[in-house]
Amino acid sequence: MDKIEQDIKRIFKENKLRYDYSVHVDGTIEVDVNWGDWKHDHLFLDHIMKNNGYCLKDEVVTEEDGSDCYSSTHLFEKSEL
Repeated sequence: MDKIEQDIKRIFKENKLRYDYSVHVDGTIEVDVNWGDWKHDHLFLDHIMKNNGYCLKDEVVTEEDGSDCYSSTHLFEKSEL
């Protein structure tokens, strides 16, 4: 397991995040949030990742129905700080 994947595993465990994720060869982290609330799931994930040195590069909505919940894939990269 590489360093980024170990870091993501730690972040998810510490924050009780239970989303599916994968780490690409180029270091991009892909996190799938299925039917999560915009504030308590999507925004919280982005906030936690930012606080741990990862910046949101893109979010691709995969399912929506007009409510506060939707599904999307969040793409993160390690910040260059």
